[in-house]
Amino acid sequence: MASKDNTFFLEIVSPEGIVFEGEVEKITLETNIGEITVLPHHVSLFTKLAEGEVTILADGNKTHIAVAGGFLEVKENKATILSDYAIRAESIEIAKAEERKRKAENVLQEKAENTDFILAQKDLRKSILELKVAQNVKRRHTNS
Repeated sequence: MASKDNTFFLEIVSPEGIVFEGEVEKITLETNIGEITVLPHHVSLFTKLAEGEVTILADGNKTHIAVAGGFLEVKENKATILSDYAIRAESIEIAKAEERKRKAENVLQEKAENTDFILAQKDLRKSILELKVAQNVKRRHTNS
């Protein structure tokens, strides 16, 4: 375990609950203005997140989490990510994500009612995000 001086506390929360919490060495993620890395004792920060991947380094191991936007707050050696949707890469079921993507695309092509259209757009974005993160993680593990 890295010493407390070399870590900070990270919590990632979605409406479904806590997706990650613990001491970490660094996180890298996409904001609306570009990629940032947060290290221990980072200056206070509040920023909007872009849809994408959060890469966490803790105890020398990387964890990857897909987030559908949200907010990052860094304050007093603690980082909190609040997102409408977040899932660990290892929990992504590629076949199910591909099926949800296909169904959402069909609904969008049929020009469904307003509510169905909005829900299909949201589901399409989530499934594309999951597939992108899962493929990125798989590609990195294949190349290492």
